[in-house]
Amino acid sequence: MVIIRTSIKNTVEDMLRDYPDIDKYIKQREQELMYPIREADDNVGGGKGSKISKPQEQMIITIDQDKRISSLEHQKRIISDCLDDCDRDTYTIVDELYFKKRSSYANVESLVYSNKINLSIRSAYRRRNELFEKIAQRYRLVDPY
Repeated sequence: MVIIRTSIKNTVEDMLRDYPDIDKYIKQREQELMYPIREADDNVGGGKGSKISKPQEQMIITIDQDKRISSLEHQKRIISDCLDDCDRDTYTIVDELYFKKRSSYANVESLVYSNKINLSIRSAYRRRNELFEKIAQRYRLVDPY
């Protein structure tokens, strides 16, 4: 088991909190690319531009090559794969603590005490930390050793 720094743990927690909204973020970015804010062109006359003459083709290329969209899709894929591999209790921990906007559970202990998960406190934290470690390793935030 790898010990992950608090800053990396916080990064993984932020990624998990963003996970339910990733599709919305991708759509927003696509909208930003499709309908950019255009500044007035003060260049009267000027030369010929080097852009592709068909704006639809240019838009597809722009969206396909956008680093923000690629990063969000990569983040979604990593978290989805890690969640697919986890057990029901681990998923419940993540769902209640990170996916729900207004969960009545503040921490892992409250999930255990309310019998929402069938684990001891120590086991619940271990499962959560194992998931964090797996996500951090897949995202290359920590060394895999």
